[in-house]
Amino acid sequence: MDLATVLLLHKSSFIVGAICFFYVRWRSGATPGLGVLAVGFSLLAIASTLAGLDERLHMSDNARTFWSFSLGANGYGLMAVGLYGLSRRHSSLRDWWPMLLPVTLTLSAAITPWYVDNGLRASVFNGNAAILLALSGLVIARDFFQERLTARFGLSAAIFVATSLSALVVLGFTFPNDAPLPPRYAFFLLIICHFAVALFVLVLVQERAEEKLTRLANTDMLTGVPNRQHFFSSLPKSLGPGDAFVLIDIDFFKSVNDRFGHDRGDIVLVDVARTIARSIPPSSVFGRLGGEEFSLFVRGETEASAFALAEQIREAVNTLDLVFEGKQVSTTVSAGVALWEANLTEQDIQKRADQALYSAKNNGRNRVELFTGIGLTDSSPAPERRLARAG
Repeated sequence: MDLATVLLLHKSSFIVGAICFFYVRWRSGATPGLGVLAVGFSLLAIASTLAGLDERLHMSDNARTFWSFSLGANGYGLMAVGLYGLSRRHSSLRDWWPMLLPVTLTLSAAITPWYVDNGLRASVFNGNAAILLALSGLVIARDFFQERLTARFGLSAAIFVATSLSALVVLGFTFPNDAPLPPRYAFFLLIICHFAVALFVLVLVQERAEEKLTRLANTDMLTGVPNRQHFFSSLPKSLGPGDAFVLIDIDFFKSVNDRFGHDRGDIVLVDVARTIARSIPPSSVFGRLGGEEFSLFVRGETEASAFALAEQIREAVNTLDLVFEGKQVSTTVSAGVALWEANLTEQDIQKRADQALYSAKNNGRNRVELFTGIGLTDSSPAPERRLARAG
């Protein structure tokens, strides 16, 4: 393949990437990193265009070579900055430190015309690219543990392959007789990697948007805890010994809305939901069923431990200190607990937990009731006595 065709493909890979990044950023809003990536790809496209022009540009060869080198080197720097922001999902001035290398190279080229040596310029340019690409790939791969999206594998792989190819180009110019791959072949493969990087960046943005929609669909918008749909869809397909349901209801919630308004009632809902979420094991399935009612599913429990967990939740909610319009508001919950028994379905256990909750409401509220195999536990207003009976 002739040089003109290779340069055309090289320029096209960056133009396509820049257009895609600008478009997606325009459609999706201020996605961190996309704008910087688009500018970086644009600079690389301009640099590639300058490299393919001749004296018809009305610019001296030295000037054309300098601007081609400096724009390309800084384009790779902006690519690294953009990938940092994209991976971390936020923009920060600290992410701009990769620009130190290309800016330093640009200043050195402006002071001393070492760049006129084609071999030296190509080695430095691709060495700069290899370093910046390697740093970007490490960040993309490392952040997988904070955001487990499969597109990160493809993006980091494309970046690391591009890193290796840029390094091979450096070797090819430094040791022309011993290079494992001629620079022109490595350069051509590098073009494919540029397309792959652009592709996987777009896939990452799409996967992130889909994950956000899924999270919104499964989250109660007011309290931030899982909603009814997510709670029931997260339950295991089959139940067994030790599986327990806990239904929790805020006491006298309607009176809070009537006395202080629904906005204060929302504050109570949020505080209670967060308190419950902090009080339960990480393996629990928890959600807001609707209104002031919440549900909890746990495994590996006994009657005593399930009751103790519900009691722990009740006591944690009791510690909430809410003051509306200068008045202390006492927030309490009632809870009903039921465990799986042979031949019971999921609906049967939930019905038993609901019956236990109903009993807790009738017996004075701010209490926990356990549904045993022979019915409800004998109620008592003293938590210590209730816990002893549960055991």
